[in-house]
Amino acid sequence: MELEKVKKKVLKKYYPSTEELKESRQLFQEIQSLIKETYGLNSHFAGSASRGTCRKGDKDIDIFVLFSKETPRRELEEKGLEVGKTVFEKIGTEYHVEYAEHPYTKGLVKGHEVEIVPCYDVPSGEIQSSVDRTPHHTRWTKDNLNETQKRDVVALKKFLEAQELYGSSLKTEGFSGYLCEILISYYGSFEELIENASSWEKEKRLDFNESPKDFDSSFVVIDPVDPERNVAAVLSTENYAKFIFKAWKLSQNPSISMFESSTEFNEFELRQDLDKRADFLVIEFKRPEEVDDIVYPQLRKLERLLHTKLKKSGFKLYDSGVYAEDMARLFFELDRHLPETEVVKGPQVYHNEKHLEEFTKKYENVFIRDERLCAKTEREFTDARNLVKNFLKTDVESLKERGVPNKIAPQLEEYRFSDILDGEDEWLKYLYNKLHV
Repeated sequence: MELEKVKKKVLKKYYPSTEELKESRQLFQEIQSLIKETYGLNSHFAGSASRGTCRKGDKDIDIFVLFSKETPRRELEEKGLEVGKTVFEKIGTEYHVEYAEHPYTKGLVKGHEVEIVPCYDVPSGEIQSSVDRTPHHTRWTKDNLNETQKRDVVALKKFLEAQELYGSSLKTEGFSGYLCEILISYYGSFEELIENASSWEKEKRLDFNESPKDFDSSFVVIDPVDPERNVAAVLSTENYAKFIFKAWKLSQNPSISMFESSTEFNEFELRQDLDKRADFLVIEFKRPEEVDDIVYPQLRKLERLLHTKLKKSGFKLYDSGVYAEDMARLFFELDRHLPETEVVKGPQVYHNEKHLEEFTKKYENVFIRDERLCAKTEREFTDARNLVKNFLKTDVESLKERGVPNKIAPQLEEYRFSDILDGEDEWLKYLYNKLHV
């Protein structure tokens, strides 16, 4: 089936109706009027609902309360929370305070999840915090996407969501909604994006205005309203590569199934798959009481640290991953056991005498293999579990000195090794999606 025909079927199923978009706008206008009448402040309708790039059933409404640039930061934060609380108390139900660069309120109003965020009403060149940029993003999108392209953004979001690539959190490290909008605008359509992405190189830069700014990243998408910012900065190199591959697969064989997210997993198939794999080492401990954007980067840092330790000790690793819900888990797929002795390779015999002398002084029973000095030594660790146990047995401060992140180190005082299948359904689903092919 041609990609255009597949896209039309996807949009028929997932693009919101005119009534749904109208309902979101009417609710914004009601809240906007309340804020204006009560506080004399203007509001900006942000988010995908305001742009017409939301998916059917999305009930998220983002409202940015605009403060003048002369407003002190503390006053903006305090007044912003007051505005939000007033809205929810008068026309909403439950609400709570969340924190980004500064606090904001989030709650329910007439079945919609509403965020009320204070920001400075400033030109794009005078942005004081990341939230100040959002109104400019909304205006840019409205000016640079026609109605067909807005629908194409939704097709792209559904495709990315199905491939677990949608979301700019540090947990997902994927594509933000704004990045999706930029990509569709840049290439003109969903079909053109998929065709071009299939042959992207490792180093790729997309820029509307030829910004001279350099970024330490393989994939760079310059923010059209802020040339100092890479919109794709959060996207991991692995997910960038995965998107290229998935785009190629879609271009070769367009299928609606590539737009459908799987909510089920087959535990029997997972068990069969695990039986065919190498050994698994799972480290489990209580999750730190922090948001995902703090927990996941620190878990990945510990994952890299242990991966390096295991590899340097001779263990062969095949896969690894991190997971954090009520419990935090790291897993490593590896050959867990090694022989007691290992062969250490030294210099070739043709090297100068100094190198030969240094090697023979360091090792006994030196022999020649492939024209190179070699020696057999006893390994310090023949079991990967013992290596990890030895590394983690020290106190919190020592763990931090060894490179363990500060929010993770205290939790490791009560870690345990667990069976790969020991855990809740969400953990098993995570394993199924990551390991099952």
